Amino acid sequence: MTYDIIGNELKELLGLKGSPVAVKLVKNKADIPAGYDKVPEKSRHCQFVQDARLTGTKGYATKEEHMCKGGAGVMGIEPIPESVAKGNTYHKLGNFKTAEGALDTVNAIPKSKGSYYASLYSPLETAEFEPDVVVIVATPRQALRLSQAYLHEKGGRVSSDYSGIQSLCADAVVAVRERGVPNMTLGCNGSRKFSGIAEEEVILGIPPKNLPAIAEALKMFKDKWG
Repeated sequence: MTYDIIGNELKELLGLKGSPVAVKLVKNKADIPAGYDKVPEKSRHCQFVQDARLTGTKGYATKEEHMCKGGAGVMGIEPIPESVAKGNTYHKLGNFKTAEGALDTVNAIPKSKGSYYASLYSPLETAEFEPDVVVIVATPRQALRLSQAYLHEKGGRVSSDYSGIQSLCADAVVAVRERGVPNMTLGCNGSRKFSGIAEEEVILGIPPKNLPAIAEALKMFKDKWG
């Protein structure tokens, strides 16, 4: 699939701020494409997505570069810290009234079935690899158009499965990669605080296989609805 055309079409047709972001989980260093360097600074998955989206950054992050160990853990880049896996972290932060509620929630969070060496990032229009997921940060209206475009061909429903924690990692990448269908999420305290996801923005993870039909539907919508 040629992502340069589709990436630019999505930006233009939706009026996106920045780019759709290609994300891939790679098994070993040999899977890193030529020209993709390790990210220069330690940060969080949500920030790596934002860097690719807003500044065109391309690169990969191993467990050493991932500061958010919960995010790296659900993506399979390193083991999930015990305090996160048992819900203690989110209970202490005040996300949940009880420890049991915190544990039930983290047990339900999507998690990678395999183990991975690194997460790989690029703006979609310059991606030189086959993404696992394309992450789009959008306004609600843009998310509406994406949802309508996804459903245009066959109908159905769009999932919005989230819990307000581990949003851009578990909800927008792992859930979509494992299930093979889009998912919409609202961000989390961390992604909004540390990576600048704005109040008026939501996040969608989309399987790459769906992008050609989505782009074609968006063109039709533009012709019919303006």
